[in-house]
This record gives sequence, C-alpha cells and structure tokens, in this order.
Amino acid sequence: MNNEYVFAHLTIIILVAAASGILLAKLNQPVMIGYIFAGIIFGPSGLSFISSKEQIQFYSELGILLLLFIIGMELNIKSFIRMWKIPTLFTVIQVFVNAIIAILFATFFDFPIYISLLAAFIISLSSTAAIVKVLEHLGEMRTDMGHISIGILVAQDIAIVPMMLILKGCDGLKDGSIIIDLLVAIGLVVMLIRYLGRKEKIIIPTKYLLPSSDLTPIVALACCFAAAALVVLFGLSEAYGAFLTGLFIGNTQERQNVLNSVKPIQNVLLMAFFISVGLMFDLHFLTENWPIVCITLIGVTVWKIFSNTLTLKIFSIENAKAASIGIILAQLGEFSLVLANVATQSNIIDEFLQKIIVCVTALSLSISPILIMLTTRTKNLSFLGDHSVSSLFKILISRKFSKEVQTLSIKNESFLSKKDNAKL
Repeated sequence: MNNEYVFAHLTIIILVAAASGILLAKLNQPVMIGYIFAGIIFGPSGLSFISSKEQIQFYSELGILLLLFIIGMELNIKSFIRMWKIPTLFTVIQVFVNAIIAILFATFFDFPIYISLLAAFIISLSSTAAIVKVLEHLGEMRTDMGHISIGILVAQDIAIVPMMLILKGCDGLKDGSIIIDLLVAIGLVVMLIRYLGRKEKIIIPTKYLLPSSDLTPIVALACCFAAAALVVLFGLSEAYGAFLTGLFIGNTQERQNVLNSVKPIQNVLLMAFFISVGLMFDLHFLTENWPIVCITLIGVTVWKIFSNTLTLKIFSIENAKAASIGIILAQLGEFSLVLANVATQSNIIDEFLQKIIVCVTALSLSISPILIMLTTRTKNLSFLGDHSVSSLFKILISRKFSKEVQTLSIKNESFLSKKDNAKL
C-alpha cells in the first residue's frame, strides 16, 4: 500500500471520527461512542480501510499507555491515602467474589480454570476513560460520588498488573515464580505511594535541565516510554511503568505544566484507542452470534450493577448513592481488551472467545447514554433523601415515577438555592 493511499485513509478516518464526536457532543452524549462508530465503519467488518491486527493493537496499546500515565499524574496521592480503604477493599472484594464464583463455575461445568479467571478479572474492571467522561457529563467529578468512583477506578488500574501477570504465567503458579512477580509489582506501587504521600512536592530544577518550555511534553513522554520499556525487562507490563512514572511526575512542582502539555496528545491517542475498539469489532461475527453476545452483555451489566451496589452497602453508603455509583461502574473496562490479548497470546482462549470479549466490551462502552439516564434517576432520588429499596427499584423501571422525582428534585434544588441567596 503506497504512502498516498495510507494518508488518504487516515485522513478520512480522522475526519469521520471528528464529525461523529461533534455529533455525539451536540446530542449531549459521550464522544467516545462516535469514535467507536468510526472504527466500525472503517474496520475489517466495514469498509476495511484498516485490516491489520498488528496496526489495530498498536493504536489500542498506545492509547492505554498514555491513559495510565495521565491517571498516575492526576491521582492526588494524599487524598487517595486518606480514602484508600473504600476503593481498595471494594476492588479486593469484587475480584475475590467474582473469582470464587468463576472457580465454582469452572469446577461444576468442567471448564478450564484460567478462562473462568479471565472472565472474573474482566467483570471486576470498569472503564476509566468512559466513566471519567460520564462523571464530567453528570457534573460529579468533585462530589463524594465522583471521588469514590475515581478512587475505585485507580484501585482497579493498580489491580491490572497482578491480573496480567497471572494470565501470562499460566504455569508460574506451580513453581512460585508468578508469586514473586506479583509481590514485586504490588510492593513497588505501595512503596511509591507511601513515599510520595509523606513528602512535599518534589522540586525538579527544570530551568536548568530544560532550556525551553516546549521540551516539557517531549521529556515527559520520553520518561513515560523509557519507564514502560524498563519494566518490561522485569516481566511487568508497559502500562504499569507508565502509571508509576505518572505517579512520580504528579508529585512534582511541574505536575500542572506536564498535564496541560500532555493532555491534548492523550486525547488524540484515546481517540485512537476507541477507534481501535471499533476496528476490532466484527459485525459479521455479531450477526452470527448475537444471542450469546446480547445475553452476556445484559447478564454482565446487571450483575455489575447489583454486585457494585451491594458491595458499596458494606461501607454504609445510602441505597440511592450506592446504586448511582454501582450504575456508573457498570461498564466493562478498556483493559478487558488488553487481558483478552494477553489470554490469546498465552493460549488461554481461542479467536472465538476473543471476539466475544471484544463485542461485549465494545457494546458495553457504547451504552453510556443508558447508564447516564439511570444514574440521573438514582441521583435525583438521592438528592431527595429517599433511600428505600422500593423507591430505588421503582425509579429504575418507571419513567413516570422518574419524572415525578425529577420535578421534585428541581423544585427542592431551586428552594435551597433561594434559601442560600437569602442568607447572603
């Protein structure tokens, strides 16, 4: 394929992705759905503009690498240390419960245990990229709901490392080597968080090291990729190295400068990631296997909402607020695709199961509008202080009741606003 042909294809894909993103934004929906749609159009099951699996996987992994780098920088370590119990225990409980259910399922149906563990890991994870956009859309980034959700996402991102190590080391459990890798990976994160949490911002003499501020994003990305390459030598994942680098840079006085300069690049690569999700989506496969894909999607989504809400209740969070967070976290994560790739490379799953995971994940990432609608309903109920189970169940299934609650919520908010203005 000549360079002019490749450039023309790339131009069309970016133009369609931009147009789809603008259209979804105008419709007040997450722009990532537009990117996924553009990927489906130009992928192997559409116009086949991009059909190379290696090329698709490269875009996906690059977007995830930068995503974890940014997450590391944005993580307020001191705040996370103060509230680490709920996110960490929530993630541990979710992974443990799903793993136990998966192992029992594997034993009862004589199913390979690593496939069951893969399913448990995937179900335990949520989409950082999608959920951050949902929280921004709902205006909940700086509320208790937002803080708890982001904390859980960070804990899940940290859990990715041991999950990948377990899947990569299918035989490692027998000789104990995988246990050592797990301890090293978790130990590094814990030590770095504890070290950075005790110190003030680290001072880097950037004026002497960088003669021009234009070099800031270049040097930051160089550190990110260098750390990613370095940890691979020790058998860990590139994304893990990027996350650690982000944690360190996020605790320096240059944090905001680096964030401002790198975020536009990350937005472009996240676009590439969501396009890659669409590229991996096989419409022909979905047409032939739609019953199993739809049943799996509905079952996983309902189970995640139920188990998320129930787990949050352990921490004495009110029903309506727990349900809101549970619904927000109901989407499958982008790391489902990474785990599926690792499982494929380790010969745990075949191409059929990989395509099932890709289809279910892509559709899960695309149901943000539905989850936003349901979360808005439960949030209104929470605002009114109604946390009864009957009201919670009713608001999820009754549009009429939802409108009544919304009207009351708006009136209550207006009354409180007038009351606050009167005090001033």
